[in-house]
Amino acid sequence: MNSISGVVGVGADPMQTALIGIDRGLAGLARDANQVAQALVPSPASGAASDQLTNALVDSLQQRLLIAASADMLSSGNQALGTLIDVMA
Repeated sequence: MNSISGVVGVGADPMQTALIGIDRGLAGLARDANQVAQALVPSPASGAASDQLTNALVDSLQQRLLIAASADMLSSGNQALGTLIDVMA
């Protein structure tokens, strides 16, 4: 299971799910930044470092999409809650 498929739970609160997605995306970005930094340190196995750098950069783009989608979900949940409050008032 990758980080994106593990975000959405059945029957979960959309706001909580969005916050979990943002948290996981930020943690993934931190992990990828660490891998990029390690790949930039000169080493005898430059081919492995190049693959590590490429994988970390691609994964960081996926994490960015996860964060953006989660932020949109949070915004939508906030709007829906506001509409519900307006209807109830």
